[in-house]
Amino acid sequence: MGENDTERNLLRSLINASEKAANIARICRSNEQLLSLLVQEKSGTEANARFEHDFKTLADVLIQETIKHDVGNLFPELRESICGEESPNFTNTLGESVTISVGDTLTNTIQCLSTVLNGNEEAAEALANEVHRDISFEDERLGDIPALPNDLAYEELGIWIDPIDATAEYISGDSMFTNFPGITSTGLDCVTVLIGVYNRLTGIPIIGVISQPFQQKIIDNEYRSLVFWGVALPDLQVNNCKFDARIRNPLGIFSSSENPDVLQCFLNLGYEIAFSAGAGHKALKVITNEVEIYTLSKAGTFRWDTCAPQAILRSIGGDIYNYSESVKQQKPIALNYSPANDNEENWKCNKGGLIAIRDSNNIEQFIVALANV
Repeated sequence: MGENDTERNLLRSLINASEKAANIARICRSNEQLLSLLVQEKSGTEANARFEHDFKTLADVLIQETIKHDVGNLFPELRESICGEESPNFTNTLGESVTISVGDTLTNTIQCLSTVLNGNEEAAEALANEVHRDISFEDERLGDIPALPNDLAYEELGIWIDPIDATAEYISGDSMFTNFPGITSTGLDCVTVLIGVYNRLTGIPIIGVISQPFQQKIIDNEYRSLVFWGVALPDLQVNNCKFDARIRNPLGIFSSSENPDVLQCFLNLGYEIAFSAGAGHKALKVITNEVEIYTLSKAGTFRWDTCAPQAILRSIGGDIYNYSESVKQQKPIALNYSPANDNEENWKCNKGGLIAIRDSNNIEQFIVALANV
């Protein structure tokens, strides 16, 4: 990786970026001014639907642009291939169009955020301080961060970011629990930051980082992150996701809107059923061996939702498959991130649904069973 091996470790950089993202997400919920702006409901002449919607995504956009800025500075050959869910363009209450960007200096970033927040300097400064803070995330649960191969062609890579997956859970914070220990239905536990790296020539995910910003509550409004990562390269398969399976009946995790016939298929296979929010969260439960499978039989997730967990699953021996194509062709067909055809609409969407599984040797039984749905 050259002279600056530590600085040029992409995995380490993504882990640090995920923790900075978690800090921004947490400060938006712990700072009284920011939280009041985040959750307030205006009415009558005070209402501005566009601004209200935009502020609720400000944390998402700021996290996305911060990751792009930090990783792009260390890896300039990747800068133009870092993509995310959110548009950086906002319209504030004065009707001014503002593009969220991370400035070269703290002052520049404060000025940009102050414009978006209609002159709220205190809130802008609180956010900008987190954006410009130096982060080196250390946690014994990370394990040993490996050096990446010297011949890794960074110019061939792309990155998909979901800055805050399960935004509705992030805003409301209301928790509901399932009947299964450790499986949350709604709430902050469902919120994840997803950063996935893929090879733009093959479309195959190769590095994934998933952070749970609200995984461990220390005291009121203070949380500790839990970060999962995986590398799935031909000559390097490594992760920090060695989890024993729980001794219980097999368990699948689904969206509450899943097709009842699909759910019945799994019940017929002897599976118990859990419902939970957040595509990243549900995929993470497969990674941590708390459930055997996560299935979505329709469109509803996007490349930024699946790239990171798919890379981690591939490093374990699993994968994420295209539900419709795999069932139709009766053979496993993994999700792929190859560049879109110019004529293809909605190309960022996983239109065929998905099947996320920790052990790819088991996929055949599911696509056979689901063919009868």
